[in-house]
Amino acid sequence: DQQFPVYGFGAKYDGVVRHCFQVGNSREVHGVKGILDAYKGVFKTPLIMSGPTVFTEVIQLAATQAKSRYQINPLSYSILLLLTDGAVTDVEATRQVLASVADAPLSIVIVGIGNADFSAMQFLDDFETRSGVNRDIVQFVQFSAHEHNKASLTRATLDEIPDQLVQFFHSRGIMPQADSSFSASKIVIDDYNEEADIDLSMDYGSDGEIALNGDVGCYIDNSYEAGIGKLHVMPPPTAPSGSAPVMAASVPAQPFTFQVQVPPNVTSGQQIQIAHPQTGQPLIVAVPAGVPPGGIFTVSA
Repeated sequence: DQQFPVYGFGAKYDGVVRHCFQVGNSREVHGVKGILDAYKGVFKTPLIMSGPTVFTEVIQLAATQAKSRYQINPLSYSILLLLTDGAVTDVEATRQVLASVADAPLSIVIVGIGNADFSAMQFLDDFETRSGVNRDIVQFVQFSAHEHNKASLTRATLDEIPDQLVQFFHSRGIMPQADSSFSASKIVIDDYNEEADIDLSMDYGSDGEIALNGDVGCYIDNSYEAGIGKLHVMPPPTAPSGSAPVMAASVPAQPFTFQVQVPPNVTSGQQIQIAHPQTGQPLIVAVPAGVPPGGIFTVSA
């Protein structure tokens, strides 16, 4: 549905470093443009970029949301793309969190951006064997190694996801389902348009740090003490008084299509109550004819 939740980590607001906060004015944004607009809007708020680099809260949130969607739709699977310009501060805490969410229907791709020393992130390589868990869910990619080759970057970031997804569903006895609505003719590959392509180049300041937003209206605070707080998702901050409000372009609501598994002892024609995967709103749907208990049917709402 091209709707993406976007979260930030490592920013100070009202003197408190936040390790998980909503980016943008809405819970989800539309498409890549929506993601970029929400990110740029952060620098028009009182947020001050700050260390330490803590992934744990964002990972916990993503795993919780992935499990919640899976309860509604047993064919649901989520991918967390985590972009960072610094190595993780607390390696052991990160390792423990990754091990604790290894049973979630989730893959995590961490992309290290910039000239920072990412050697501390090598513990993510072969994480399954090193941590003693029975499933590898994380992949680390250093952006600079693929900066001038977009095909290579795409291949590196997506490389492990198919195996991770298949392993998750196979371990639960869930086999591929027939999808009568799928047709290869619906897959459209756009021609390459250099003007419309996203610029992956980066600007660096004299100190070697990434220059964010042209270094206008952005301040990086490194005067911090390492520490990991409790899970807290902060709502998007508002612009300072006297400044122009940050506006987000409204996106027309699009129907969301998802799959529902029929509970035991429920037959076709009966009505069941489900929760919408995106809004949580309760819905009453009737089980279509011919769908047995344990079967799966599609709902669009």
